[in-house]
Amino acid sequence: MNRLDMCIEILKTVKKKMHVNEIAVALAARYPVEFGNEDVDGLSRKVGSSISNHIRSAKRNAEISRVPNGRGGYLSGVYKAKQKRKKAVPAELPQVSNLYTGKAGEYALLSELLFRGYNASIMTVDEGIDVVASRENKYFHIQVKTANRNPQGKFQFTISAKSYKSYDASTTFYVLITRRFMCNSWRSDYVVLQSSDIAKFIATGIIKDGKQYSLVVRYEGDKCLLNRNKDVTYHLNNFESMK
Repeated sequence: MNRLDMCIEILKTVKKKMHVNEIAVALAARYPVEFGNEDVDGLSRKVGSSISNHIRSAKRNAEISRVPNGRGGYLSGVYKAKQKRKKAVPAELPQVSNLYTGKAGEYALLSELLFRGYNASIMTVDEGIDVVASRENKYFHIQVKTANRNPQGKFQFTISAKSYKSYDASTTFYVLITRRFMCNSWRSDYVVLQSSDIAKFIATGIIKDGKQYSLVVRYEGDKCLLNRNKDVTYHLNNFESMK
């Protein structure tokens, strides 16, 4: 281990900024065989030279950095060890049944609605409507669908055609909840569709008619797309139609 490696080790151990004189004293104390007989001032100059050359040659890969003085410059002869940032690894969620995922989505939506001023509650018996919400004496019936990203990066939802036709009304909404790992944390987004939006998508062929309506959501940058590249970004986290 050379002098520079020893300086790096000391700075990483103390985990604070140090002047070259302090580093030289620490070197002599920790490595008396190598530096015990050296003059502190002379050793300080050698330490400063080694560190300066390291920062200049290694650049972004340098393990030591200068310390800002708060006025656009740097403190003279003062250095600290760079703390390597650990890359965030997405938390591995346990494999749970769709019953758990679905119920988690209902409570997530319930919380979101309460934050937005709706008096909301989960239906005791699920007959096609999961949540009832009210605001300003208006009532809304909501079916909640929740999905995690599949290996293809998409979110798959299905709506029963029979259930849809039974509750087809202006006060009925379908909220598709997507769970993604973003910015080092899990995030839920809400695609809010009115019953009439579903009808329009069926009429235009975006959603195929049948016993089950299949809705596939995916993200491309800031865009939220449904099935055949239908841009539904307008409906993303937009509860304005629920009024």
